[in-house]
Amino acid sequence: MIAAMADASAPPVAGFVESAFSPLVHQAVQRCLTARPGDGSRTAMVLASTMGDATTLDLGSRLLAGGQPHNPLLFMQSTANAVLGRLSREFAVTGPLLSLSTLADPAAELLATAELLLEDEELDRVVLIGVELTGTERTAAAHRALRTGPPAADLAVAIVVDRDDPLGHLRHDVPSARSAPYGTLRGLVELAARIQGTQT
Repeated sequence: MIAAMADASAPPVAGFVESAFSPLVHQAVQRCLTARPGDGSRTAMVLASTMGDATTLDLGSRLLAGGQPHNPLLFMQSTANAVLGRLSREFAVTGPLLSLSTLADPAAELLATAELLLEDEELDRVVLIGVELTGTERTAAAHRALRTGPPAADLAVAIVVDRDDPLGHLRHDVPSARSAPYGTLRGLVELAARIQGTQT
């Protein structure tokens, strides 16, 4: 296993504008797959987010409501799979690309999905990605209704799990509490920190 986190230093990604969502995902995954290259034809990627790219969605809505011209880039990048497509091209990943929006703990959902995917004998590894933005007024209201909270800063975490990793054991070790400063990504951040601790 290998894990990486993205931070505010994430550089822009060509074809994506306005939002930090895709640059964060790109940086976290790039750090993992550059450090541990593998067979892209035997790799899957799964991205989970509670609120998704709220920055892009809200900007597109404001433009529409204001009668301003629509920016086609915003339509494309509002789908989380858009950045996965970019990464799949960059790292020759031809396995499944999935995006999940979950109200449950993203870490547990991602690990459960990885277990299912790795039942396919044609896959050797899965890149798990959790991403959440600090949000907007609309997502803050949604977080209040869900009794969750956004992270204190825009955040993305990527973890590469291999077929022989003990996924079932990892799922039981993931904390379920959603708290600051990581919001719903707390479990994934703590799991990544443990993995990074074993890499040193």
